[in-house]
Amino acid sequence: MKKDYRVIALDMDGTVLNDQKKITERTRLAIHRALAAGKEVVFCTGRAYSEMEEYLDEFSDMHYLCLESGALIYDHQKKKPLQMSTIDTRTLEALEQATGVRDILVQIFSEGRSLLNRRHTGQLNRFYMSAYQELYEHSVTPVEDVFAYIRSSCSNVEKVNLYHTSPEEREITRKVLASLQLPLIIVDSEITSLECTPPGINKAFGLQNLCRTLNITMEQVIMVGDADNDCAALKAAGLSVAMGNAQPYIRDLCDIQTADNNHDGCAQIIETYLL
Repeated sequence: MKKDYRVIALDMDGTVLNDQKKITERTRLAIHRALAAGKEVVFCTGRAYSEMEEYLDEFSDMHYLCLESGALIYDHQKKKPLQMSTIDTRTLEALEQATGVRDILVQIFSEGRSLLNRRHTGQLNRFYMSAYQELYEHSVTPVEDVFAYIRSSCSNVEKVNLYHTSPEEREITRKVLASLQLPLIIVDSEITSLECTPPGINKAFGLQNLCRTLNITMEQVIMVGDADNDCAALKAAGLSVAMGNAQPYIRDLCDIQTADNNHDGCAQIIETYLL
């Protein structure tokens, strides 16, 4: 007997989005059909709200978003956060000291905004982020110094991304941060990035908070993903789905596998399990 799934949580990059960073027509229609049928379709992503706006324009019928790897739960209908988890000031100071003397692109997510040092805005290719050049041109707020900006504005910080010029450089940073024993969850993202979120915060945490809002359990949630920062949510969901383009260890931990992100894997799951 098929379970009564109420929510499908979809990672963005490598999952809903194809390699051209677009949502295909079939996937778009499947999402709208599921929402019209009374199901909740939730974009569950490491992105900030400002980085989602170009996609959200065509999903005014979507209710909720799980953003910044679970640190920000957002009510898309009311245009306001439901829940926000933040990194403390001392930890931010330690991150600044650990990264300031090295060639690292620091991206700070603050209250749904994406902040970047101005000098790095034209250098994304050096950090294996050229696929995001167009997105960042209209979704990122460039500042002279991200850490100084946060101090001067007294803004909250939910998440920090650290992009490197090579995977080897990422490993150096990982070891440095491990030695500092900072109260952070640190996971791999993209080719050379480390995602840093507050303790206990991941996509599973965010979805669990959303489930409480909806008065349902995680058994009624389908999670679809492809990467490290999806693992906790995949393990916690009632049905875990690996994209065909996911790494082997992601496929191994999931209940089922769907087609890759260039062949409407998300649409297949929506059509099969929600419609």
